[in-house]
Amino acid sequence: MDFLKEMKEKARLRASLIRDVSLKQALPIISFKDALLSSGISIIAEIKYATPAEGALGLKEDPSTLAQHYQGLGASAISCLTEPEYFLGDIEYIPQIKNSCTLPVLIKDFIVDTRQIALGRSKGADAFLLITEMLEPDELETLYAFGKSLKMNALVEVHSYEGLEMAINLGAEIIGINSRDLKTLKVIPGRHEQMIKDIPKKMVKVAESGISSNKRLLELASLGYDAALIGRAMVNASTRQDMFSCG
Repeated sequence: MDFLKEMKEKARLRASLIRDVSLKQALPIISFKDALLSSGISIIAEIKYATPAEGALGLKEDPSTLAQHYQGLGASAISCLTEPEYFLGDIEYIPQIKNSCTLPVLIKDFIVDTRQIALGRSKGADAFLLITEMLEPDELETLYAFGKSLKMNALVEVHSYEGLEMAINLGAEIIGINSRDLKTLKVIPGRHEQMIKDIPKKMVKVAESGISSNKRLLELASLGYDAALIGRAMVNASTRQDMFSCG
């Protein structure tokens, strides 16, 4: 089965189980977009305990400890995986993160239903992920508009020129170019270089996947990226330190 198709079906099932979301006690929004527009290239540091390709990554620190550490190193925002099966994520990680740092938090999941966005907001998320290639145009528009009604920024992720066209037509303020092919789960060299040329200048540009050194971060900054989402390289303490040496 196609990975995105499988994840969409699983996400729909999880969303159907969400009940009675209240936003009355939700924390005030911290602008994810503004956080990415600081000087230099901003780092969105990810809390991720497993990947579909590698399984459990052996990360021992809890989300609170990681968030504090990332902020201390100079992260501009936190990405929190909440998908439970392949990424060992948990929606309850978000309040743990919010209680331990002052950075905006992105709920990173396979979002297909407004209830997922509302639940993330109720737990303290400031922004959310949308994957264009997983959604039909009308689904993308509905989810984007719902999040916007909650004052949340959306990181609209694309993997192809078709997805990029959808994001541009949507009027996305933040576009993430993911160099990973979600059918094969392999990183495609040169995708960051190729696709940034077609993103309108007014949009915030985020590079995703395959970023494992500060040398690569500097290359992405020179290409015009405003931020980079770093996941796998955050697992190893020495690599983590290296990433922030130019952040």
